[in-house]
Formats: sequence, C-alpha cells, structure tokens
Amino acid sequence: MVAPQYFPRILSAEIDGRTQNIRYRQNQFHRLQSTLVQHVDQIKDALLTDSGHAPEEVRAEICLALKEVRTHYASLDLSRDLEEEYRVAHGKDNRDGKRGAGIVYIIPCTHTMFFSVVSALSAALAAGNCIILELTKNTMALPALLKKILPPALDADTFAVSEDRPNASFLSRVVVLNQNGDAGQTSGQSISSPSTARTIAVVDRTADVPAAAEALVAARLTFGGRSTYSPDVVLVQEFVMKEFVEAVLQRSSKYLGGQNGEARQTVANPRRASPGASLLDAAHKDAGSRVLVSGSEWGVVEVLDRKSPLLQRKVAEKVLILHPITSLDDAIDFSTSRGTLAATYAFAAPASAKYLTQFIDSYISWVNHVPTDMLIGPAYPTNLAPSSDTRYSTLSLQVPRPQFITPTDSAALTRTVLDTKNSNWNQVWTENLAPLPAIGQRAGKKIGFFEQGIITGGVILLFSLAATVSTMGFYGFSAIKRLRA
Repeated sequence: MVAPQYFPRILSAEIDGRTQNIRYRQNQFHRLQSTLVQHVDQIKDALLTDSGHAPEEVRAEICLALKEVRTHYASLDLSRDLEEEYRVAHGKDNRDGKRGAGIVYIIPCTHTMFFSVVSALSAALAAGNCIILELTKNTMALPALLKKILPPALDADTFAVSEDRPNASFLSRVVVLNQNGDAGQTSGQSISSPSTARTIAVVDRTADVPAAAEALVAARLTFGGRSTYSPDVVLVQEFVMKEFVEAVLQRSSKYLGGQNGEARQTVANPRRASPGASLLDAAHKDAGSRVLVSGSEWGVVEVLDRKSPLLQRKVAEKVLILHPITSLDDAIDFSTSRGTLAATYAFAAPASAKYLTQFIDSYISWVNHVPTDMLIGPAYPTNLAPSSDTRYSTLSLQVPRPQFITPTDSAALTRTVLDTKNSNWNQVWTENLAPLPAIGQRAGKKIGFFEQGIITGGVILLFSLAATVSTMGFYGFSAIKRLRA
C-alpha cells in the first residue's frame, strides 16, 4: 500500500520530468509487457475466479489488453519525437507541442478489470505521465495479483498503487481517470466513463432482423451482461416483433444451450451488481411483462407496459428486455425520455438509421452492428472524442505546450492598429468593418418552414372553396331542373 503521505516520490518525479523521455517510456513498456506475459496463467485464473466468464471470454479480454500495450508502445516514435523537440532550434514553429499531463490517478471498474486497468495504464504511460493505480481491498483475486506483480515491474518513482482514496487537495492537482463515472466524487481534472447511463437498441422494420438478433443476443449474454454497452432494452418495431423474437430464441441457444451452456449456468453470477431479487424474479412478478424463455441466471423478457419499472433500470444481468414500438418517432420519444444514453444501436436502413441516431441523444451511436470489443472494459469517456485504436488516446492524457517563432496575422493586425504613426491602420479598420461575403443562396429557390405552411394552408383553402362551389352548383342545377319540370 502507498499512502497519500508517500506520494511526494511521485510528485518529485513529475517535477523532474523523467517520464517525458521517450526511451524511459519504451523501457517501462517492455517491463510491463514482459511481466504481464510472464504471469498470464495466474491472470487467467484470477479472471475466471472473479468473473465466472467463459474461458474464451477471458482469453479475449487478455488479448485485447495486451493489444492495448502493443498499440501504445508502437505510437512511441523516437525520430518524430526528436523532430518535434528541435523544431524551434531549427527555426520552425512547434504548433502541436505537448507533454504528459503530470500525474494520472486511475480508478478502474470491476467489469473486465484486467483490460480496464491495462488500457488506462498503457495510455497514461505512453502519454508521459506518472501513474497512481487505485486497487482497494476486496475479495477479488485480480487486484491482489496486480498489487504483487506491477510495483516490482515499474519504476517506483513514477508508479504507485494506492489502497485508499487520497484527499481532495491531492486529487485536485492530478488527472483523475474514473472508469466508474459518478461512483465516488473526485475533484480537479477528470476523465469519466458513464457507468449508469442506459444503452438502447432500436430494430426497425427495415432492418436485417436475423443479423440484429445475432448481434444483440451476443451483446447481452456475453461477459456476464455487465458491460455498459450491453443493451438495457431493445425497441422492436411491432411489425417485426414476432420474427425478431423467433430469431432471438434461436440464437440464444448458441450461448446458453447444450453442454457449454449448461456448464455456464451452473456458475451463479459471482458479481451480480444488484443483491437480492434478480431481474428475472422481478419480470415474473411484473403484470406488464412476460418471460419468453429463461434459465439459470438468464432470460428473454418482453415488456408491454411502458410504465414498467423493468424499463427504468440499468441491467447488469444476462437478461434481454424487448419492448414494442410503433414507429421511428416512437423510438426517439422513448429514448430521449431516458436522458443522454451511453450508446444507441440502430438496426435499420441507412436513411432510417441516420434519422434515429440524429435525434436520439446518445454519447455514441453504432449502426447495424455491435462492436464486440466495446463490451470489454470501461465505456468511452463522455468528455473526449473516442479513439478507434485504443480505449484511451494519449492526447487525452497530455497537455498542449506549443512553441511559436513566426508571428501570426492577428498579431500583425494588432500592431498596425495600435501604431498611430502607421497610416495603414485605416485600411485595416475598413476591411474589418466590411460586410461578410454573401451566402450565395439563389433567391426564390428555397421554401422555408413558414412559407411551406402558408402554401399548404392556401392549397387547403382553395380545395375547400372549390368543393363548396361545386356542391352548391350541383344542388342549384338540380333545383332549376325540378322547377322546369
């Protein structure tokens, strides 16, 4: 354990800037990767014990974590780093100059914890930071193993493990990488992943229904169903509900039926997020729901009542919840009433998917697929652009430190206006007061919202008037004909 009073070693290393040296970071990566590979069997056993995941799921987590290490290590380019460092010496601007943010304090999530720790650790290391990893005391096997193998592998002056949360004054001077989102208050700069935000999938009538069922069943039933990006509810267009349910039941057997499925069911979910009654128990008692199929710790539930509490909760079990919708607008109304979503899956034709993802407020959207790798580890941070290669980009853990030699155009403008002896200030003044360039829209070619309303109203009025005149004429002609008769 490293208590907060011992963190001055980390603070001293931050001040002397040793983590900015690219060779230092490369050596740390070699030591990290070597240690993880050396203890991979122990890591695998710890993950199986903690999670109850299938062996192939554990292997996927380990492979993805080691890929993060390799990808971040490959981003360290000595020649590019030296070119950037000596730009000013060669008379060039270093506009994209940057350095590590300083100290990164990592609060990992328990879901697929090995990947969660390694993805954050490798990103912080590649960015050139000192690192403090929080591993609190608990009954899990992996934290104890990481406390044993990581400190000897990494430099004790730039890496530490803490079993207790430091006080607010210390956290205010570091970057807190919090994978649990709002689970625990932190101060200072924070990079947070949503942990309680909902994830919703929409299956439209234009979707490839079998493919949607395949992807969503996998997203809900693998990795214990505890990923932030596992769908909490699947909104299915009522016209394809029967077809979708049949496809879901057929594909569920792949994960839960047969010999492997029976073996998995014997392992009670060891880290089910909500103690007490399970979601399936609640579904059986809910009058507005019906359990379509279920087994030990898993099930598929159709919720018909929109006010059902089953549609209000974050799901952390192997339970796939389905709910019928009447239209795309109905799906949008339902989704937006849940606040900003962690993610949206839109299974639909491109035009319909564009409409859904445009109007559903979600941190990220995926169209016609579920990225399987995102079911492992923490969600993307809400305040950063996602990286397609790694869970955390190095840029998110660095601070800009540009260096300029060449004066900007704005600086020249300011000097000209401030210099009363320079007669050009009047020209600069006139240029900046000139009207903006024309938009370029051709007159009369666009009909706005209000113009469209006026035209529609006019058409309806003329149609009504024509119908009235025609009716009066018909009855008038009939009356005259009777009088003559």
